[in-house]
Amino acid sequence: MPELPEVESVRRALVDNLTDRRLTGLDVAFAGVLGQSAAATRRALVGSRLDNVHRHGKYLILNFQDGPAGDAHLMVHLRMTGQIFIMEDYIPDKHVHLCFDFEGLAVHYRDIRKFGRLTLVDDGREPAALAHIGPDMLLVRFAAWRERIAHRKAPIKALLLDQGIASGLGNIYVDESLFLAGIHPLARPVDLSEEQLREVLKRAKQVLRLSINHGGTTFLNFKNFHGKPGNFRRKLRVYGRKGQPCRNCGTPLEGLRVGGRSSCYCTICQKISQKFYT
Repeated sequence: MPELPEVESVRRALVDNLTDRRLTGLDVAFAGVLGQSAAATRRALVGSRLDNVHRHGKYLILNFQDGPAGDAHLMVHLRMTGQIFIMEDYIPDKHVHLCFDFEGLAVHYRDIRKFGRLTLVDDGREPAALAHIGPDMLLVRFAAWRERIAHRKAPIKALLLDQGIASGLGNIYVDESLFLAGIHPLARPVDLSEEQLREVLKRAKQVLRLSINHGGTTFLNFKNFHGKPGNFRRKLRVYGRKGQPCRNCGTPLEGLRVGGRSSCYCTICQKISQKFYT
């Protein structure tokens, strides 16, 4: 599933390749990925110039100006298998549901599971559709984040995945952040010191920035704007490595489930009191 680094990689590519280009056409093979009808989406966007692309957590908002219908804002949520890319000599397969024509440059939206959505929204930075989403994980300050999480008694793994607290972290980067911070996935924020919480937020931002620099992580379907996979996978310390030796201490990594999600951790580097297992 694309998380913040993968979405940020797409945002940067959209800005670099499409800023100030006009959308001259939109072919729709499957309108189910659109929040509005294909006709309404075309009326709002075709003829408009892409001015900028804003990201909030795992969401993108493409802001268009100078169109026949005025300014318009298209929010994109890639969800599990959504991809936006250009590729030379690419022949769309059955999973390509949209093709945007930016003055002769074809931009494809491909989504194997069709869970992603592209929706017209009312604002280019803070649309009503994102009112339930917390602040962006890369931008949130410690004091604001601590106020949202420090009193909670749920496992910190589950709370870091809660997009209403702060948005952008998914399963991969939560496991990596907790390992670097030395915090067990079942630890409760209410039991952690301010120093420990500060370390969790610091490491989360560190992991996200490093992954962005490497184009994100690819396990199944994510590819960047030019159809290439992200290469952060080789940097992973715990995620997907259950049973393999810890890169710090050599202890075989363990796995458990937290809130229905798989977790991988080191029993030595991420110790926890026995009471949290019961």
